[in-house]
Amino acid sequence: MEAASPSTDHIDRASDFKVSAVKVQRHLPPTAAPLSLPDLMKGILGLLRPARTRAKLERELKNYFGVKHVFLLTSGKAALVTVLNSMKARSSRRQVIIPAYTCFSVPSAVHKAGLEVVLCDVDPQSLDFDLAELRSVVGENTLAIVTPHLFGQPADLRSIKAIAESSGVFVIEDAAQAMGGRDRGQWLGTQGDVGFFSLGRGKNVSAGSGGVIVTNSDRMADALSVLYEGLPAEPVSGLLANALTVVATKMLLHPLLYWLPAGLPFLGLGETKYSLDYPVCRMDGMRAGLLSSWRSRLEESNRCRIKTNRLFRRRLPSFFETRAAGLADHSTYLRLPLLLPTAQQKAALCLSAKNYGLGVSAFYPAPVSMIPEVAAKFQSQRFPGAEALAARLVTLPLHRYVTENDVDRIATAVSRLSGKAEEAIAQGYRETCVSAK
Repeated sequence: MEAASPSTDHIDRASDFKVSAVKVQRHLPPTAAPLSLPDLMKGILGLLRPARTRAKLERELKNYFGVKHVFLLTSGKAALVTVLNSMKARSSRRQVIIPAYTCFSVPSAVHKAGLEVVLCDVDPQSLDFDLAELRSVVGENTLAIVTPHLFGQPADLRSIKAIAESSGVFVIEDAAQAMGGRDRGQWLGTQGDVGFFSLGRGKNVSAGSGGVIVTNSDRMADALSVLYEGLPAEPVSGLLANALTVVATKMLLHPLLYWLPAGLPFLGLGETKYSLDYPVCRMDGMRAGLLSSWRSRLEESNRCRIKTNRLFRRRLPSFFETRAAGLADHSTYLRLPLLLPTAQQKAALCLSAKNYGLGVSAFYPAPVSMIPEVAAKFQSQRFPGAEALAARLVTLPLHRYVTENDVDRIATAVSRLSGKAEEAIAQGYRETCVSAK
């Protein structure tokens, strides 16, 4: 198989997936964390007594995840910016290592904190850092390593922490897509020096938007507390925007209605954008109130995702047999990642999914090195693993609205990619593993 080209053709192809006209049909959202009417009512109540509601949420999070310190913010991005600023205040180091394939919010948060992004390539099979390369990019000016559990796939924290500790580097667990997931019996997000969750739309549990920082380090908590106490409350305009988002999501997220927002390209649903224009504020009482039932919602959401993951494994057995050490049937994936053999097959699957409302997502359209706002720094560098993921990775929906019939429809679409699709997918994985070594 030919190596992935460092061109941006796959970014251009992503725009072809947009539907030009509204098509009335059952349409799965790529991911979903719906709110109930009682949740909305508790959000209003939280607005009336914010301090009490936030304190209750903090206690519940500490008890559930077994952490000593919790900080509540307006978004996952705001959480990461706050973590980085707290580290920056106590160190002269200024470089932050992130994967070359990750959510665009991660490099934007590093830049918003006034720090320098350093990229490390990823292993397309594990979705984790290329550990050999990680060892080589850690240097004297490295402040922290941001380690995402991408789509809920646990990163190799033991190896990453060993690399970091030998150089006095912080490990930040990006568990934005992995809230409620475990690895070796430990909660994801609680194993590094500090971790954070996202409560945005479509995450494992949602308040429209929101972020949570967790840590067991008293020293880290002291540094965070200094910044946290000085953070402003979100402006009223931000509160109203989040409230409108929550209401609209409540109304339109169901597959019987999602065809409407999905058919309006100007809404930009599912688009991944790099932006520095977002507030870094403490969480308000309304968001905290919307999370009053977060524990039961999170557990039910993750049970559904595990169940649907297993259905896909049974429906596409050859595909998963090629990754015995990769995707696990018990992991709480936010979305199920699937690496196709070619970019053309990805384009065909995504187009079919748009036309038939299957909820399959193209996801991140480019490696971080090709984001226009940061590309100049990395134009002489290649990241083959990240390029392969950007060109060929899709994700399958796992949320509560996905039925067994939906699984069959999606699996059929995958199987029609070629005459012997599962064999082709297996071969694609084998070639990817070889090329990544």
